[in-house]
Amino acid sequence: MYLVEMLEELSDAAFSIDGDARIVNWSPGAEKLLGYDARSVVGELCADILQGIYPSGEPMCTAMCEALTCFKLDNNHTVDACLLRHKDGYVFPARIDSVQLSAGDDKAERKPVSAVMFLQKSATAVPISQSNQLRIFALGHFSLVCSGKGMAVDNWKRKQALTVLKILVDKVNRPIHRDTLIKTLWPEAKVNRGWERLKVAISFLRSQLQQSGVDIEPVLTLDQSYMLRGDVVWIDATEFENQVIKGNRYLKTDRIDEALACFEIASRLYSGDFLEDDLQADWCSKKRERLRECYFDMLADMAKCQAIKGDHQAAARSCQRALYRDQSRENFLRSLIESLGKIDHSKWKKSQHDIWQRIQDKEFEIVPKPEHMHIFEELIRTSKDDPEVPE
Repeated sequence: MYLVEMLEELSDAAFSIDGDARIVNWSPGAEKLLGYDARSVVGELCADILQGIYPSGEPMCTAMCEALTCFKLDNNHTVDACLLRHKDGYVFPARIDSVQLSAGDDKAERKPVSAVMFLQKSATAVPISQSNQLRIFALGHFSLVCSGKGMAVDNWKRKQALTVLKILVDKVNRPIHRDTLIKTLWPEAKVNRGWERLKVAISFLRSQLQQSGVDIEPVLTLDQSYMLRGDVVWIDATEFENQVIKGNRYLKTDRIDEALACFEIASRLYSGDFLEDDLQADWCSKKRERLRECYFDMLADMAKCQAIKGDHQAAARSCQRALYRDQSRENFLRSLIESLGKIDHSKWKKSQHDIWQRIQDKEFEIVPKPEHMHIFEELIRTSKDDPEVPE
């Protein structure tokens, strides 16, 4: 049995990737460690699944992948210490050992496998530089990391303390008056009672952060207000916006490669909508919607950059990523069909359109605009003789 085929039965956490860092095989051990089953990860970028963080505190999984660089030089690659993110949102310390496969190794030519990655959960915390800095993951499932260790926030006894922190994250660097917090958390409580509850929640929050190793108090008391200091914490939502801003600046000066690198980082940071565990909360809805639109705008720009570089397959994947989050985005379907048309995927192109149209009719009751339908039909008609996509 070939090595890459053995992965599908291997109890150890391991997976194989192709030359574009897309997952080819995924072991049962990897499913147990990270929570993803093989069906959901095969074909995806390993960076989108691992979401690794280096000991420097910087994202491990970027467009400038060190592992891929090593593989191209026929070298193996090891990451002694990093943090990986589980499907459920929490992070854990790990080690990664990678074995590069040459064309003849283990008959790897049978499948487009470039390397095999072995993952091992570490028993000790990852010594991240500025290790006592609080790292806040607010995109997707909310989680906190300090000293290379995830905090068990879901087990906090005082849930309102976690809500206080989320509200402060929503308004980072902006003081929030205690009356606003009380009204948000306990709208029916009398002033004195609400104030007592808030003091308990703030005290519990500070205690939990201190016990987890946070050395600089991130929650300030300013007269009768509280504020989260953005200069002593790292927030994924803030970093996401910063990368998009940098990418847009590069794009305006036609520095396509630099723009794409920023957009790739931003896209990996966006693992879900802002504070998606609190969808019914009005206080974070505006920022959630703003970041969501920023994400779609960024994907549109990323697809544009990829098309300019002639990488229409990558552009199609960016469009699919957008449609995965919001099937009603007609502009992305149009771009997807155009990109697929450039790579002769006519059968795939037609199926994408049919699926999308059924979703509009049944779920959203949206009728596509006539001019858009004309474009779709023309794009499909002009490529009806394209070769089918291999199974």
